Amino acid sequence: MSSFFKPKDFKDFNEAPSPVQLPDGSYEPVLTKEDLKVCSRRMWLMDTVSYSYATQNAPCAAFAAYYALRKIYGNDEDAFNKAMLNQLDCVFNATPPVCGLVLGAGLAIEDKQHEAGMQAENDLKVGLMGPISGIGDVFIWILPMTILGSIAGYMAMQGSPVGILLWVALWMAVLGWRLQNYNQGYGAGASVITKLGDKVSTMTDAASILGLTVVGSLIFSAISIYTPLTFTYGEISLALQVGVLDQIFPNLLAVLTACGVYKLIKKGVKLNWIIFGIIVICWACAAFGILGVAPAA
Repeated sequence: MSSFFKPKDFKDFNEAPSPVQLPDGSYEPVLTKEDLKVCSRRMWLMDTVSYSYATQNAPCAAFAAYYALRKIYGNDEDAFNKAMLNQLDCVFNATPPVCGLVLGAGLAIEDKQHEAGMQAENDLKVGLMGPISGIGDVFIWILPMTILGSIAGYMAMQGSPVGILLWVALWMAVLGWRLQNYNQGYGAGASVITKLGDKVSTMTDAASILGLTVVGSLIFSAISIYTPLTFTYGEISLALQVGVLDQIFPNLLAVLTACGVYKLIKKGVKLNWIIFGIIVICWACAAFGILGVAPAA
Protein backbone atom coordinates (compact mmCIF):
# COMPACT_ATOMS: atom_id res chain seq x y z
CA MET A 1 0.00 0.00 0.00
CA SER A 2 2.90 2.35 0.76
CA SER A 3 4.03 2.19 -2.89
CA PHE A 4 0.66 3.70 -3.81
CA PHE A 5 1.75 6.92 -2.10
CA LYS A 6 5.50 6.67 -2.77
CA PRO A 7 7.40 6.40 -6.09
CA LYS A 8 9.00 3.02 -6.72
CA ASP A 9 12.28 4.63 -7.85
CA PHE A 10 12.64 6.88 -4.77
CA LYS A 11 16.27 7.44 -3.70
CA ASP A 12 17.83 8.95 -0.58
CA PHE A 13 19.92 12.11 -0.85
CA ASN A 14 23.22 10.19 -0.89
CA GLU A 15 21.96 8.00 -3.75
CA ALA A 16 20.11 10.59 -5.84
CA PRO A 17 21.82 12.15 -8.88
CA SER A 18 22.67 15.82 -9.15
CA PRO A 19 20.22 18.05 -11.06
CA VAL A 20 21.30 18.59 -14.69
CA GLN A 21 21.58 22.29 -15.48
CA LEU A 22 21.14 23.32 -19.12
CA PRO A 23 23.16 26.05 -20.92
CA ASP A 24 20.29 28.56 -20.58
CA GLY A 25 20.34 28.25 -16.79
CA SER A 26 17.22 26.10 -16.54
CA TYR A 27 17.23 22.42 -15.56
CA GLU A 28 16.40 19.15 -17.24
CA PRO A 29 12.86 18.17 -16.11
CA VAL A 30 12.82 14.88 -14.22
CA LEU A 31 9.23 14.28 -13.11
CA THR A 32 7.36 11.43 -14.77
CA LYS A 33 3.64 10.70 -15.05
CA GLU A 34 3.98 8.18 -12.24
CA ASP A 35 5.59 10.81 -9.98
CA LEU A 36 2.66 13.14 -10.62
CA LYS A 37 0.13 10.36 -9.98
CA VAL A 38 1.76 9.87 -6.59
CA CYS A 39 1.26 13.60 -5.93
CA SER A 40 -2.44 13.25 -6.82
CA ARG A 41 -2.84 10.25 -4.52
CA ARG A 42 -1.10 11.98 -1.62
CA MET A 43 -3.25 15.08 -2.09
CA TRP A 44 -6.37 12.90 -2.13
CA LEU A 45 -5.17 11.10 1.03
CA MET A 46 -4.69 14.32 2.99
CA ASP A 47 -7.30 16.54 1.32
CA THR A 48 -7.99 19.18 4.01
CA VAL A 49 -6.86 17.06 6.99
CA SER A 50 -3.96 19.38 7.83
CA TYR A 51 -5.83 22.62 7.10
CA SER A 52 -4.06 25.61 8.65
CA TYR A 53 -5.65 29.00 9.35
CA ALA A 54 -2.25 30.58 8.69
CA THR A 55 -1.62 29.12 5.23
CA GLN A 56 -4.91 27.23 4.71
CA ASN A 57 -4.31 24.12 2.56
CA ALA A 58 -0.56 24.66 2.09
CA PRO A 59 0.47 21.77 4.43
CA CYS A 60 -1.54 19.35 2.25
CA ALA A 61 0.07 20.74 -0.91
CA ALA A 62 3.53 20.34 0.65
CA PHE A 63 2.75 16.75 1.71
CA ALA A 64 1.58 15.94 -1.82
CA ALA A 65 4.68 17.47 -3.44
CA TYR A 66 7.23 15.89 -1.06
CA TYR A 67 8.53 13.08 -3.27
CA ALA A 68 8.29 15.19 -6.42
CA LEU A 69 10.51 17.85 -4.85
CA ARG A 70 12.93 15.19 -3.60
CA LYS A 71 13.34 14.00 -7.19
CA ILE A 72 13.60 17.53 -8.63
CA TYR A 73 16.45 18.56 -6.33
CA GLY A 74 18.24 15.20 -6.31
CA ASN A 75 21.13 15.20 -3.86
CA ASP A 76 20.82 18.93 -3.06
CA GLU A 77 19.28 18.66 0.40
CA ASP A 78 19.49 22.40 1.17
CA ALA A 79 17.57 23.31 -1.99
CA PHE A 80 14.96 20.66 -1.19
CA ASN A 81 14.48 22.05 2.32
CA LYS A 82 14.04 25.53 0.87
CA ALA A 83 11.49 24.20 -1.61
CA MET A 84 9.49 22.48 1.14
CA LEU A 85 9.44 25.64 3.25
CA ASN A 86 8.28 27.54 0.19
CA GLN A 87 5.39 25.08 -0.22
CA LEU A 88 4.45 25.39 3.45
CA ASP A 89 4.64 29.20 3.54
CA CYS A 90 2.59 29.92 0.39
CA VAL A 91 -1.11 30.36 1.14
CA PHE A 92 -3.19 27.96 -0.95
CA ASN A 93 -6.85 27.00 -0.84
CA ALA A 94 -8.78 25.54 -3.76
CA THR A 95 -11.63 23.11 -4.35
CA PRO A 96 -9.97 19.70 -3.66
CA PRO A 97 -10.99 17.88 -6.88
CA VAL A 98 -9.39 20.55 -9.09
CA CYS A 99 -6.50 21.82 -6.97
CA GLY A 100 -4.11 19.40 -8.69
CA LEU A 101 -4.42 21.42 -11.90
CA VAL A 102 -2.84 24.45 -10.24
CA LEU A 103 -0.36 22.53 -8.09
CA GLY A 104 0.73 20.40 -11.05
CA ALA A 105 1.36 23.51 -13.14
CA GLY A 106 3.41 24.92 -10.26
CA LEU A 107 5.53 21.77 -10.13
CA ALA A 108 6.17 22.08 -13.88
CA ILE A 109 7.65 25.53 -13.28
CA GLU A 110 9.80 24.33 -10.39
CA ASP A 111 10.90 21.20 -12.27
CA LYS A 112 12.29 23.42 -15.03
CA GLN A 113 13.44 26.51 -13.12
CA HIS A 114 14.21 25.11 -9.64
CA GLU A 115 14.73 27.88 -7.04
CA ALA A 116 14.47 30.61 -9.67
CA GLY A 117 10.90 29.55 -10.39
CA MET A 118 9.60 29.46 -6.82
CA GLN A 119 8.19 32.98 -6.85
CA ALA A 120 6.47 32.39 -10.19
CA GLU A 121 5.02 29.17 -8.80
CA ASN A 122 3.68 30.96 -5.72
CA ASP A 123 2.16 33.75 -7.79
CA LEU A 124 0.55 31.20 -10.09
CA LYS A 125 -1.03 29.33 -7.17
CA VAL A 126 -2.35 32.48 -5.49
CA GLY A 127 -3.63 33.90 -8.76
CA LEU A 128 -5.41 30.78 -10.01
CA MET A 129 -6.73 29.15 -6.84
CA GLY A 130 -9.81 31.40 -6.84
CA PRO A 131 -10.81 31.03 -10.50
CA ILE A 132 -10.14 27.28 -10.55
CA SER A 133 -12.23 26.87 -7.39
CA GLY A 134 -15.12 28.70 -9.04
CA ILE A 135 -15.02 26.25 -11.93
CA GLY A 136 -14.66 23.25 -9.63
CA ASP A 137 -17.51 24.34 -7.36
CA VAL A 138 -19.88 24.74 -10.30
CA PHE A 139 -19.03 21.61 -12.29
CA ILE A 140 -18.29 19.22 -9.42
CA TRP A 141 -20.13 20.35 -6.29
CA ILE A 142 -23.18 22.30 -7.58
CA LEU A 143 -24.33 20.81 -10.91
CA PRO A 144 -23.95 17.13 -9.92
CA MET A 145 -25.70 17.77 -6.61
CA THR A 146 -28.67 19.54 -8.14
CA ILE A 147 -29.11 17.62 -11.40
CA LEU A 148 -27.73 14.10 -11.03
CA GLY A 149 -28.40 14.13 -7.29
CA SER A 150 -32.08 14.89 -7.75
CA ILE A 151 -32.41 12.28 -10.51
CA ALA A 152 -30.62 9.62 -8.45
CA GLY A 153 -32.65 10.51 -5.36
CA TYR A 154 -35.96 10.29 -7.21
CA MET A 155 -35.05 6.92 -8.74
CA ALA A 156 -34.00 5.61 -5.34
CA MET A 157 -37.31 6.77 -3.81
CA GLN A 158 -39.12 4.81 -6.52
CA GLY A 159 -37.25 1.70 -5.41
CA SER A 160 -34.82 1.57 -8.32
CA PRO A 161 -31.20 0.71 -7.41
CA VAL A 162 -30.05 2.55 -10.54
CA GLY A 163 -30.28 5.83 -8.63
CA ILE A 164 -27.73 4.70 -6.06
CA LEU A 165 -25.49 3.22 -8.74
CA LEU A 166 -25.67 6.47 -10.70
CA TRP A 167 -24.57 8.46 -7.67
CA VAL A 168 -21.74 6.05 -6.87
CA ALA A 169 -20.60 6.13 -10.51
CA LEU A 170 -20.52 9.93 -10.43
CA TRP A 171 -18.22 10.10 -7.42
CA MET A 172 -16.04 7.29 -8.69
CA ALA A 173 -15.56 9.39 -11.83
CA VAL A 174 -14.66 12.40 -9.67
CA LEU A 175 -12.18 10.25 -7.74
CA GLY A 176 -10.64 8.98 -10.97
CA TRP A 177 -10.24 12.56 -12.13
CA ARG A 178 -8.62 13.57 -8.84
CA LEU A 179 -6.07 10.78 -9.04
CA GLN A 180 -4.60 12.04 -12.30
CA ASN A 181 -5.21 15.80 -12.54
CA TYR A 182 -1.66 16.66 -11.43
CA ASN A 183 -0.58 15.26 -14.81
CA GLN A 184 -2.91 17.60 -16.67
CA GLY A 185 -1.81 20.59 -14.61
CA TYR A 186 1.86 19.71 -15.12
CA GLY A 187 1.34 19.40 -18.88
CA ALA A 188 -0.23 22.84 -19.02
CA GLY A 189 2.56 24.36 -16.92
CA ALA A 190 5.31 22.69 -18.96
CA SER A 191 3.68 23.91 -22.17
CA VAL A 192 3.72 27.49 -20.89
CA ILE A 193 7.39 27.23 -19.90
CA THR A 194 8.34 25.77 -23.31
CA LYS A 195 6.47 28.43 -25.28
CA LEU A 196 7.74 31.36 -23.24
CA GLY A 197 11.34 30.21 -23.16
CA ASP A 198 13.46 33.18 -22.03
CA LYS A 199 10.33 35.19 -21.20
CA VAL A 200 9.86 33.46 -17.86
CA SER A 201 10.46 36.75 -16.04
CA THR A 202 7.57 38.27 -18.00
CA MET A 203 5.37 35.35 -16.98
CA THR A 204 6.43 35.86 -13.36
CA ASP A 205 5.44 39.52 -13.51
CA ALA A 206 2.10 38.65 -15.12
CA ALA A 207 1.39 36.00 -12.48
CA SER A 208 2.36 38.47 -9.74
CA ILE A 209 -0.06 41.06 -11.11
CA LEU A 210 -2.81 38.45 -11.30
CA GLY A 211 -2.14 37.33 -7.74
CA LEU A 212 -2.14 40.89 -6.40
CA THR A 213 -5.38 41.63 -8.25
CA VAL A 214 -7.10 38.58 -6.77
CA VAL A 215 -5.87 39.31 -3.24
CA GLY A 216 -6.76 42.99 -3.61
CA SER A 217 -10.31 42.15 -4.62
CA LEU A 218 -10.68 40.04 -1.49
CA ILE A 219 -10.28 43.17 0.64
CA PHE A 220 -13.65 44.43 -0.56
CA SER A 221 -15.46 41.09 -0.46
CA ALA A 222 -13.98 39.46 2.65
CA ILE A 223 -13.23 42.32 5.09
CA SER A 224 -16.11 44.21 6.66
CA ILE A 225 -15.33 46.97 9.17
CA TYR A 226 -17.99 49.44 10.30
CA THR A 227 -17.94 52.27 12.82
CA PRO A 228 -21.22 53.66 14.18
CA LEU A 229 -19.55 56.85 15.42
CA THR A 230 -21.61 59.94 14.66
CA PHE A 231 -20.64 63.58 15.20
CA THR A 232 -23.48 65.87 16.27
CA TYR A 233 -23.43 69.64 16.18
CA GLY A 234 -26.74 71.16 17.12
CA GLU A 235 -29.36 69.58 14.89
CA ILE A 236 -26.78 68.37 12.39
CA SER A 237 -25.47 64.79 12.60
CA LEU A 238 -22.65 63.39 10.51
CA ALA A 239 -21.94 59.65 10.42
CA LEU A 240 -18.19 59.03 10.33
CA GLN A 241 -18.47 55.93 8.14
CA VAL A 242 -21.00 57.07 5.54
CA GLY A 243 -20.54 60.83 5.69
CA VAL A 244 -16.76 61.04 5.84
CA LEU A 245 -14.72 57.86 5.29
CA ASP A 246 -16.77 56.35 2.45
CA GLN A 247 -16.78 59.72 0.69
CA ILE A 248 -12.98 59.82 0.75
CA PHE A 249 -12.41 56.17 -0.16
CA PRO A 250 -15.05 53.39 -0.07
CA ASN A 251 -14.07 50.65 2.40
CA LEU A 252 -11.17 52.78 3.63
CA LEU A 253 -11.09 51.04 7.03
CA ALA A 254 -10.84 47.62 5.37
CA VAL A 255 -7.99 48.79 3.14
CA LEU A 256 -6.10 50.32 6.09
CA THR A 257 -6.57 47.12 8.10
CA ALA A 258 -5.30 44.95 5.23
CA CYS A 259 -2.26 47.22 4.77
CA GLY A 260 -1.55 47.12 8.51
CA VAL A 261 -1.69 43.33 8.63
CA TYR A 262 0.54 43.15 5.53
CA LYS A 263 3.13 45.37 7.23
CA LEU A 264 3.11 43.17 10.33
CA ILE A 265 3.57 40.03 8.23
CA LYS A 266 6.49 41.66 6.37
CA LYS A 267 8.09 42.41 9.76
CA GLY A 268 7.87 38.73 10.68
CA VAL A 269 5.00 38.84 13.16
CA LYS A 270 3.34 35.43 13.47
CA LEU A 271 -0.14 35.14 11.94
CA ASN A 272 -1.58 33.64 15.12
CA TRP A 273 -0.51 36.72 17.08
CA ILE A 274 -2.01 38.98 14.42
CA ILE A 275 -5.33 37.11 14.57
CA PHE A 276 -5.35 37.25 18.37
CA GLY A 277 -4.55 40.98 18.29
CA ILE A 278 -7.38 41.67 15.83
CA ILE A 279 -9.84 39.83 18.09
CA VAL A 280 -8.76 41.80 21.18
CA ILE A 281 -8.87 45.14 19.36
CA CYS A 282 -12.33 44.38 17.93
CA TRP A 283 -13.66 43.41 21.36
CA ALA A 284 -12.29 46.59 22.93
CA CYS A 285 -13.56 48.86 20.14
CA ALA A 286 -17.00 47.21 20.23
CA ALA A 287 -17.20 47.68 24.01
CA PHE A 288 -16.55 51.42 23.66
CA GLY A 289 -18.86 51.82 20.66
CA ILE A 290 -16.08 52.52 18.19
CA LEU A 291 -16.87 49.49 16.01
CA GLY A 292 -20.21 47.82 15.40
CA VAL A 293 -22.34 45.79 13.02
CA ALA A 294 -23.22 47.53 9.77
CA PRO A 295 -26.96 48.10 9.30
CA ALA A 296 -28.70 45.96 6.70
CA ALA A 297 -28.71 47.53 3.25
